[in-house]
Amino acid sequence: MPGKKSLKKMEKQQSAKDKTDQKAKEKRNKIIGAVEIPDATSDEVMGALKGMKAITPTGVASKFNLKVSVAKKMLKELEDNGTLMLAARSHNLKVYAFKMD
Repeated sequence: MPGKKSLKKMEKQQSAKDKTDQKAKEKRNKIIGAVEIPDATSDEVMGALKGMKAITPTGVASKFNLKVSVAKKMLKELEDNGTLMLAARSHNLKVYAFKMD
């Protein structure tokens, strides 16, 4: 028949549990793959986009060192603002151009 655990053993077990709970909490709070998006309307971004022959998400991603998904969101935002328009589209590629006023 097992006896009661000693106070020292119970403290050790509790501290081990606290450490694992703390590690799990840190893991949940950790942001994975966070990317800082450049301001789409800044002069630097607009100048770089005007210098590109074809404005595509892949080209923007390589130019600004972004993920392609982030570049797509940035270009979609510029299209919604009225700065860019969709010039051509296929099932896997979008090409944007500046709107002519």
